[in-house]
Amino acid sequence: MDSPWLAGGAFSAPAGAVRTAGVWHAPGSQVRVTASGTVGAVIAGVCRADDAEVSRTAVAVAAGRLEAITGMSGSYWMAVHDSERKRTVVAGDLAEGRGVFTARTDRGPVWATDAATLAAQLGRGPDLELLAARITVGSAEHWPERSVWSGIERVPGGRALILDEAGTRTVDVRPRADGRSLEAGAEEVGAALWAATQGYAHAAGPRVSADLSGGLDSSAVVFAAAVVRPVMAVTYGGPLADSTDTRLARQVALYVGAEHHVSSGGKGTAHFSRWPRTRPHTPVLPVSSYPLDADYLPPARGFSTVHLTGHGGDVVLESSTAAWTALAQDGQTRRARAAVTALARRVNTAPGPLWRVVREGVRGRPSALHRAAEAVAQGQLLGQGLGVWTWCPIGRATRWLTPAGREVVAGMLAHSGHAVGDVDAGEWDDWSALRYNGSAMRDSEPLSAEHGVHQVSPFLDNDVVRACLRIGAGERRRPDSYKPLLALARPDLPGWLTGRQSKGHFTPLLYEGLRARRQELHRVIDVSELVNRGLIDPAAVHTALDEAAAGVGRPPLPALESFLITSWWLDRTMSPAPEEGAR
Repeated sequence: MDSPWLAGGAFSAPAGAVRTAGVWHAPGSQVRVTASGTVGAVIAGVCRADDAEVSRTAVAVAAGRLEAITGMSGSYWMAVHDSERKRTVVAGDLAEGRGVFTARTDRGPVWATDAATLAAQLGRGPDLELLAARITVGSAEHWPERSVWSGIERVPGGRALILDEAGTRTVDVRPRADGRSLEAGAEEVGAALWAATQGYAHAAGPRVSADLSGGLDSSAVVFAAAVVRPVMAVTYGGPLADSTDTRLARQVALYVGAEHHVSSGGKGTAHFSRWPRTRPHTPVLPVSSYPLDADYLPPARGFSTVHLTGHGGDVVLESSTAAWTALAQDGQTRRARAAVTALARRVNTAPGPLWRVVREGVRGRPSALHRAAEAVAQGQLLGQGLGVWTWCPIGRATRWLTPAGREVVAGMLAHSGHAVGDVDAGEWDDWSALRYNGSAMRDSEPLSAEHGVHQVSPFLDNDVVRACLRIGAGERRRPDSYKPLLALARPDLPGWLTGRQSKGHFTPLLYEGLRARRQELHRVIDVSELVNRGLIDPAAVHTALDEAAAGVGRPPLPALESFLITSWWLDRTMSPAPEEGAR
């Protein structure tokens, strides 16, 4: 299935493209157009507002209420053009599942919803420096306006792009926490989540397929969808799956009367057991978990027009321990210390070292990024590995960088500390994680299409994101309670579900795959473009792979997985095989 796209400005439209109200799009894309006086709007994606509301929203945006552009229910792109003011405002959804990208050309600014299309038109290649930094320091959100393509700028989720006679710029349109308590905000969250889930289920046709991992998020989605449509749920099972997850998935399916398929799993479904035939838009984790997805998704292939998932629920329902730094930043030291003490008691350690990490974070992001840059430049580690959030932990993966790579990444961190500046820790991490989840779903779309499903997540809809993130990070993170917002938001969910305090993981599948495919993965390291360009030392990555495969030492597994995926993606991008899947 083809991905919809929109583009405008100095865009060189490909053959067969259609222009509607000044916006280019694919001939088969469904777009909605409204007009009110000198203000016109083009909408694509899932927008549940009627034309009258869309028109009112466009007029509000043109009049300067820019935050209205993401104010409607759904996950959509919107372009508003005011011919009188000679201004265009473009935005995707808050979670960045609908991305927007822009670039400067000799003919003027250009924007599009597909970064690779802009890169191809302008002759730009992958941003190797950003990819190396993303692997070694664990996040691209320190550089929120850089895409994986050199010279193609990203419009982060929660920002809108303005094009007018003054040029181009982005403005912040994010909803902000307004001081409401978890209890006060829960009802709105529950209503928004059910409306989004059931909206997708209604649109899916007479029945709908859904992931059912056994966790709280996918289970809640299945509960909501089953009220309005027959659900066919799919679960990854077998000897390498978490047995508690599988048991709970069966219990949920039985409770709501869903048709349920549990796959057989096994060693052949371990990470990296085989590569996708299709290349995703960027390096994404479903590349390594491709065998797992290929194992459990077949019953959902072509079953309905959308496939429901619980992606992003972790982010919006709860916050990371960055919430404690945010509380301390806000002067709520007693609450922050109580939370840290509760964690220390749970992991049977002294609270003092944990509290020192939080206090260090309160010094602010610029200070933290300055220290991180110095650590990278000197090849040192930064962070105590205590399980408490920090602005930018510098772990063992940074030692994979060559001297030239250290210089590049250190410079990027130092610049980010000044460019982004000081921010609220909880809000910064909430939005970093949200954008990561939204863009990962977007960029994985070619892989989902290969499996024959169109994945959607109600948790990433604008209304759900807005309702959840109006509750501050310090409220959504509660000591000794796992995702407390869900139980408050949907008291109709059974206690045996919302009372669960943990979720399984797929680390055994990663270890199994690294062991089984060790020799092939060593070859991936040898030919990596990041190695060829002198950014990453291959010997260091070879050592990490051998340690992981042997189960010794403490190799940085997330960085190793990211490096292998990124190297495979670069190989397919910069020297594509004659036939998809040939490698």
